[in-house]
Amino acid sequence: MLLGRYAELVFGAVRHARWLCLAAILGCGDAHLANSQAGVAAVASATASCVVLAEGESLVGVSPEGEAWVEGGEGMRQLSPGGTSTPIDAGFTRADELVAWDASSALVVGDNSLWSATFTGSEPLSLPPELGKPRFLCGDPRNSGGSFVVTTRGLFERRDGTWMRWTVPVELIESMRIRDLQGACSGQEPVMYFEAQQSLWEVRYGEIASFREAADLTDMTDTDPDVRVGFVALRNGELVRFDGAGWAGIPFDEGSVTAMSIADSVLWASVGAELYRRDRFEKWERLETNMWPTPISAIEAYPAGGAWVVRAGQLCHVAHRETLRVNGVRPYQRLAEGSALSFSASGDPAMGSALTARLDGRALPVTGSDGSWTLTEAQALAAGWHSLALDVSAPQGVVRRTVKFMVEGEGTGPPPPPPNPTVSWERDIRPLYEASCAVCHGENGNQTFLGSYEAFAALGQLALDLVSRGEMPPASAGGLAEPLDEAEVGLLETWVQEGMGL
Repeated sequence: MLLGRYAELVFGAVRHARWLCLAAILGCGDAHLANSQAGVAAVASATASCVVLAEGESLVGVSPEGEAWVEGGEGMRQLSPGGTSTPIDAGFTRADELVAWDASSALVVGDNSLWSATFTGSEPLSLPPELGKPRFLCGDPRNSGGSFVVTTRGLFERRDGTWMRWTVPVELIESMRIRDLQGACSGQEPVMYFEAQQSLWEVRYGEIASFREAADLTDMTDTDPDVRVGFVALRNGELVRFDGAGWAGIPFDEGSVTAMSIADSVLWASVGAELYRRDRFEKWERLETNMWPTPISAIEAYPAGGAWVVRAGQLCHVAHRETLRVNGVRPYQRLAEGSALSFSASGDPAMGSALTARLDGRALPVTGSDGSWTLTEAQALAAGWHSLALDVSAPQGVVRRTVKFMVEGEGTGPPPPPPNPTVSWERDIRPLYEASCAVCHGENGNQTFLGSYEAFAALGQLALDLVSRGEMPPASAGGLAEPLDEAEVGLLETWVQEGMGL
C-alpha cells in the first residue's frame, strides 16, 4: 500500500528561461565544433537475434540490463537478450505506461491504476484517491521519496513519505509526459523533466525547488534524455541535442536518420535498414549484423550496452562488444537505509577474466571469469549517493561501466574518499591537464584557469563529463591540445570517484 498525506507545493512557471551553458565554464572557443571525420562511421560487427512479433504485439519497455517487455492481444511477455520468452501474469487488460526494472519486475499504468507486474502475478498499488488516475511515472512510489507521477489532476512528487502536489499551468496537464532515465526520475542532480505542449519542462526538486520551460520541442521527435549528453532528439532526419542553451547538431554523415535512442551516453541511430552506434568518444560505427535489410521503425537502447530494434513484424536484440551487465542494483536506484548489497556482472565470454570492481573507490572482491563474475559487498551502506565502477579487458579494448545509486536517509552527500586512493593529482592528473587542458585553461589561456589542484578539483566532475563525451578538448583548440584516449579518461574517472586526492 502507498500511504501518504496530501500536501501542496506551489511554484510559478518561468517561461523561456535560459540554462547555464556548461561549455562556457570549461570552453575553449566553440565547444560544438568537430573534426571533419566526426560524422563518418567505420564498420564494425555485432550480433543480432530476432523473434517474430504476434499480430498486434508491440515493445512497451526495456530494463536497464536489456530485458524487453512486449504486449499484445494474447497478453504480456518478457524477452531476455538471449531470446527466452516468459509470460507475465498480468491482472490488467492493457499497459498504457510501463517502467521496466529488471528481468522479472516492472511498474505498469493500466486500467486507470498503478500495478506491480512480475512473472508470478501482478498486484495493484494504491495511490491516495485525491491524486486522480495515474498516467505517467518515474521512480518507485513505494519508496519514501524520489518519484513523480503525472495523473489526471496534475504532477505529484513523493517526498519523505508524503505526496506533494506541484501547481503547473492547467493547460499542460493533458499533454504532460515524464521523460525518465531508465525508470529513475533523475541522476544525482535532483532535476526531473517532462514534455508538454511541444516544450521541454524542467522541475528542480529538493531543498531548492523551481519549475520552468527549458526548450522548444517543435519538429522534434524521438526525444531521449541522458545525464552526460543531455536531451537528444530527431529533427527532420537530423540528430540534435539540447546543451542547456539551445539545440546543437550532432555530426552524422551517413544519411537522414529515421530512428534513434540513447542510453548511458551511447547513441544509436538508423538510416532505413542500416544501424549505427556512437560511443562515448563520438566515434560512429555502422553495425554489420545478420539481420535482413528491412527498414528499422524503432530503437530502444539500454545502459548495459545493447539495443532492441523493431522492424517488419520482428523484434531484434543487437549485442555490442561493449555490453557489460550488472545485477543487484540499477542506475539511479533508491534503496532503503541499511541495505546490504551483493552484485554480479556478466559480459561477452571473450572478455578477460580480470574484472576490477570498485564501490565508492574501494576495491571489491571478485570471483569468476569468462564473462561471469560475482562481486562481494556484505556491509550496509550509509545514506547518500554511491558509485559502482567496473572495468574488464576485451579484445577491442577496456570495457567500463559505472552504476550510481542512492541509499535513502538524512545524508545525501557524496561518500567519503577511500583510505588508499590509487590516483593522485600530482602524479596522474596534472600531466593530463598539461597535455590536454593547459593551452586554454593555463595562466596564459583564454578560459577559466584550471592549473592548480584546487581549481581543477572544484570542476572535476564537470571536466569528466565533458571529456567523456568528447567535448573537451574541442576541435577549435587547433591541434594544440591532445585528446584524451580511453585509458586516460578512465584515469580521470577513477580520480573523481576516489574523491580527487592531491
